[in-house]
Amino acid sequence: MCRFNTTPLILILSICAGLSATTGQAQERHQPLDHRAPTGMAGRWSAIIRPGTAGIPQPVQVRLPSSGTVTFYSGSPNNPIHMAAPAQVGMGVGYVYRFRISDLPEYPGVELYPTVELIDRLHAPANLAQEFPIPVELSEDEIEIVLQDRMVTKVIYLEEPDLAFPVEQETTIRAETLKPNENLLQAADQRGRPLAIVRIGGRIPDPRSPTDEFFSQSPLMLTTP
Repeated sequence: MCRFNTTPLILILSICAGLSATTGQAQERHQPLDHRAPTGMAGRWSAIIRPGTAGIPQPVQVRLPSSGTVTFYSGSPNNPIHMAAPAQVGMGVGYVYRFRISDLPEYPGVELYPTVELIDRLHAPANLAQEFPIPVELSEDEIEIVLQDRMVTKVIYLEEPDLAFPVEQETTIRAETLKPNENLLQAADQRGRPLAIVRIGGRIPDPRSPTDEFFSQSPLMLTTP
């Protein structure tokens, strides 16, 4: 297991549908899943492969370009949990969570419904889990892409120390965009340990179906960062 005593270096691989990107590394290792698999499949496989981690709570923090509201759901729109960004909650490994972002000063009236599929967790020092959330950052560039009716898919992973760049990092998060035909999960697995899949764009809730499965029914744990 990968453990750390200092701030972990979190990296993000992303694909923006229809967007040109830089070339990624060659894919040599077989990866039975990729980011194009149906939502939830990677989480279910994770629970099968590592049954001891299934359902374990992992703090996740949603960060917006500046300010805004992050709304989590517990089974239906009738149970919203509104939080100011950055918003931190506990999510269970192996589950999929959908949330809403709104009240963005850069985009008045815009509401988006990303999903987070948690496939692994961080191994924080004892009693310090809340200080090491998995960051889910939504940038202005990504929001602009989604507003053009395109999708953004990201895989968040923990860097393998032996594969780290031999330079000092100015931030604990680094993003890289790959070509649309590349397998994000495989690329992340080659670089470290995949933690989560983030998907932005696509479905919106059906106002005629208040019990639509669109809304997350995964167990949500409120946390104090």
